[in-house]
Amino acid sequence: MKYKLLVIDVDDTLLNSKGEISKRTHATIRKVQQAGISVVLASGRPTFGIRPIAESIELDNYGGYFLSYNGGQIFKCNKGQNELLFEKRIEPQMLPMLEEKAKQLGFDIFTYHQDFIVTNNSENKHIVREAEINGMRLVQSNNFAESIDFSPCKVMFVSDDESALIALEDGWKKHLDGTLDIFRSEKYFLEVVPPSIDKGNTLSILLDKLGIDANQVVAIGNGIRDFAMIQMMGMG
Repeated sequence: MKYKLLVIDVDDTLLNSKGEISKRTHATIRKVQQAGISVVLASGRPTFGIRPIAESIELDNYGGYFLSYNGGQIFKCNKGQNELLFEKRIEPQMLPMLEEKAKQLGFDIFTYHQDFIVTNNSENKHIVREAEINGMRLVQSNNFAESIDFSPCKVMFVSDDESALIALEDGWKKHLDGTLDIFRSEKYFLEVVPPSIDKGNTLSILLDKLGIDANQVVAIGNGIRDFAMIQMMGMG
């Protein structure tokens, strides 16, 4: 089997424990691309946070791709400007309900837009760290839903009460069925995304656009959000 596509998760897969790409990994990815195999980064990171990583492994030189927001968007990397191939967003009218649920349960809440994060608590250590990791600035808003004039790719609930996040996830999976999807990505993060958005489903969309069979794809990841793509592709 000749593989045509290499799909790589970013955090704790492409990046090591220091949040860096090792010299060996960088050299290997360059060799893969020079051999004519396209590389795709698949990450839960926002587009702003994954774009510099894509550039650092020269995806723009070789015509690679990246999936951001756990599959909420697909971009083709081109020199000068990346090309949006697919996106799916949360309808703004859902935001007041999400904000109200966060208030009821004592959760903090945030979302991403361009180069900034909008949140009701810009001092939450997990949100601060998320902004630092992605090189984004924080915007404090005491009226979260009212301050958002865009359709988010995902909304995040934040709490150190893991059992409360689990309870909400379990309770909402049926309640939101077909409207939104909800899942934990960290023990302190609960993600709300448009329906049917995950790395596996979005990769299938990319493969259709490229005319590549799943058996011709290698997928590498380490987390529960990588399971779908690892299971669906030819080699996981």
